[in-house]
Amino acid sequence: MNDIPENNVIKIVDTLAVDDAGVTTHSGLWAHTKANLRWNTLRDQLMRNPYLLYFPFFLYSAWLVIYYRLPGLHADEIRYVELAKNLIHGYYSPFPENINLWNGPGYPILLMPFAALHVPLVYAALINALFHYLSLVFVHQALSLVANKRTALVGGLLLAVYPNALSVLPLLYTEAFTAFLISAFIYSVTLYYTKKQSKYLLIAGGLLGYLTLTKIILGYVIVICLVVCLGMLLFKKNRTYYVKSATLLLVAFAVTVPYLTYTYYITGKVFYWGNSGGMSLYWMSTPFEREYGDWKVPSLKNTQYPYIFKSKETAALLRKNHIKEISFILNKHNAIEQDALFKQIALQNIKAHPLKFATNYYYNISRMLFNFPYSYAYQDSAIIGNIVRGSLMMWASLLGMVLTIYNWRKVIYPVKFILLITGVYLLLSGALSAYPRQLDVVVPVLIFWIGYLIAHTKLLNLKFVKKRRIRAV
Repeated sequence: MNDIPENNVIKIVDTLAVDDAGVTTHSGLWAHTKANLRWNTLRDQLMRNPYLLYFPFFLYSAWLVIYYRLPGLHADEIRYVELAKNLIHGYYSPFPENINLWNGPGYPILLMPFAALHVPLVYAALINALFHYLSLVFVHQALSLVANKRTALVGGLLLAVYPNALSVLPLLYTEAFTAFLISAFIYSVTLYYTKKQSKYLLIAGGLLGYLTLTKIILGYVIVICLVVCLGMLLFKKNRTYYVKSATLLLVAFAVTVPYLTYTYYITGKVFYWGNSGGMSLYWMSTPFEREYGDWKVPSLKNTQYPYIFKSKETAALLRKNHIKEISFILNKHNAIEQDALFKQIALQNIKAHPLKFATNYYYNISRMLFNFPYSYAYQDSAIIGNIVRGSLMMWASLLGMVLTIYNWRKVIYPVKFILLITGVYLLLSGALSAYPRQLDVVVPVLIFWIGYLIAHTKLLNLKFVKKRRIRAV
């Protein structure tokens, strides 16, 4: 009977229940059996169709957006919408005095239709619910290809309830869209590995390229990974995979060429991604005590997280430490010159205080994992949940690194390639002012990686060995 489709099994059960006099006396048993078969059929259909399986989470995400969306624009939302409006009028950044290349055009391009049609902001935010839902589907599908259905389900559910991902859904921020692109990238790379069709290689390259336009730090990641892949071509082993990896990276880079051409046109600088990195590196390289590398506003008022703790003493300390340099840079130079001067001072700080820079790097990793510590700030009770979640991710990652290194030759190509890109991204992120949002977007990678390892690793047997007689000592 194992080879008979379950729908047919239900029909056979019905026939037996009607035609066999001996069987009809056990109608309750047959009804229970039919119910189990129908449940198994429904379960199998859901597992084969993750779009149905995770649809309730789409509805929940949409409710979160509608319920928690605040009126108006706030913080980074203002910049994204403004850049989207610029694109509608045929340009991206004001030119030349007030250049604004604080972020790439990936997310503003997405917001263009909403800005052009003057759609209420809640509808623009609702698309985050769709992105989160599709992220679950793509991670599930990728794990189904390289692991098993049960692992895929657990992985999808973990991403579905990840608190940091849910918390940003009502905001017009890039996190939900970035996580969607990363999940789609994982799935397309995995499809290329399993299907061996070049179209998936091109799709993966296109996704990585657009992801770079959304998170411009990935421009440097692409170049570093491309150098690594080209260097590995010097070795004969697995040369085919490195050629394919290099091809994918070149496709991704090609997607970004129009943007780099535009930045060259308005700045005169080659390979110029944006002007936000200098200030971030400046704060990351701060040599002063009680400053941990987190970003501060140029007004030096310490208005960042956590919001409820402010003091005049803090603002006085920030002004004492930074007012001279900040005033000189901001008051007498344009945006591009400011970026260059911030980088120059940051490099001077790093050379003069390398140990403090290493310490700030450590604090950055801690903030990505635990959202702690922050300069001149107490912490609120949310740190407890952050520590729990961050610890789980940290220890899972450490265990995953041990298993990956130990089984390196058997680890499949898409896992290695995705880990290369993610590892370089996290290493570079640690050199700037880093926060949980830098780590949150690559949680789909963590789930995919750990899920693959669990499905291919023998679990430890924690049961006692055969009972032995206890001897007197």
